[in-house]
Amino acid sequence: MPMSAKPRTIAIWGYGREGQAALAHLQALHPADTFAVLNDTPLDIPPPADVRTVTGEAAGQALRSEAFDLIVKSPGISLYREEATAARARGATITSATNLWFEENAKAHTIAVTGTKGKSTTSRLIDHILRQAGRDVALLGNVGVAALGQKAGRDHTVLELSSYQIADLAHAPSIAVITNLYVDHVPWHGSIAQYHADKLRLIADAKTRAVLNHGNEGLRTHAAQRANVLWYNRDDGFHVRDGALFFRQQKVDTSQFPLRGNHNLENLAAACAVADDLGVTGLRERVAIPDFAQLRHRQEEFRASNGVLCVNDSISTVPEATLVALEAYRGLPCVLILGGNDRGQNHAALLDYLPGAGLSALLLLPDTGRRIAEEMQERTWPFPIVPVDDLQQAVREAMARAPQDGVIMRSPAAPSFGQFRNFEERGDRFKELATTL
Repeated sequence: MPMSAKPRTIAIWGYGREGQAALAHLQALHPADTFAVLNDTPLDIPPPADVRTVTGEAAGQALRSEAFDLIVKSPGISLYREEATAARARGATITSATNLWFEENAKAHTIAVTGTKGKSTTSRLIDHILRQAGRDVALLGNVGVAALGQKAGRDHTVLELSSYQIADLAHAPSIAVITNLYVDHVPWHGSIAQYHADKLRLIADAKTRAVLNHGNEGLRTHAAQRANVLWYNRDDGFHVRDGALFFRQQKVDTSQFPLRGNHNLENLAAACAVADDLGVTGLRERVAIPDFAQLRHRQEEFRASNGVLCVNDSISTVPEATLVALEAYRGLPCVLILGGNDRGQNHAALLDYLPGAGLSALLLLPDTGRRIAEEMQERTWPFPIVPVDDLQQAVREAMARAPQDGVIMRSPAAPSFGQFRNFEERGDRFKELATTL
């Protein structure tokens, strides 16, 4: 609904970071309207006193039975929930803070970045390289700053978007970057096919310049016939080969790029492809960004209390991400801690990789750890396999088994839900245990 159309009753469905930003922004624009906050659980931060608050089952009932003109849904709430269908049937328009930002910034040059893995790092690399080239850039979205209420950059706005934010996105970005498509978030979307379809809505408009990873089979399949595509990880552009970044046949000097691993070189290839396409020169020969820092919980290095190098890779919620993290530390004896919430992910490629990964031990946490242990029974493994009950036991075992020149890696290959609220809490708990036990 355009911001010029003034609804009578506005519901903020979900009161996390985006919900709070949406309420503050819309109250400032429409102070005479009636607002309600609907949340599945009790609120940690109460809304202003003049805003009605409904939580728990009563929130669902309000969506089914009350007449809201506009509902601003938070990304974590599935678009496919029964309450959403019921609210639409009663005449409500359901939108998102992301849609509202696009409506208010229709003339902005936008670079939207998504993908199962790599989108945060790629977003930040694009922002960093463009700023270094003298462009005025705003970095918004999942990477840390809720977009609504924030100004667009004069030259570019980089938006990291999740599949949750794209599923009902009603606007086309100027450029869309998709890093990869794997299996994730099936409970929210209902199926793998729907998850991929919702991701690919980002390039539904032919006017959007699509920057896609040719190394990902899913993207090659889905976008094979699409026009207006700039492929990276293909020989005719920026691509990774033999552990190095190339542009066509010329090796790019990345000696001042601080991140480990081929997957981070692929993220850099995506960022260079975008910046090069936007007229930034010199990247085909050299990328010098020594001050670029990795985000927490993404191959975040620290030392355990016994001095052993630890890697907090809690963001790795799919097996493919754990595989590339292991590859980044190849050559170091590794105690790997796997396991988390079971979403039926396929571990075959990861298990095929493990015999040559140089593991000192594999520690398996519930719930996926149980299934992985069963899948491993048919083969002989060159390292001990140790089921553990919780993260504290896992860290104790890891510290007892890791050599001083090795690494303890917490790369779960699974989501955190059930044991932790999110991957950040899981990663913080791993760091706390490793530095205090």
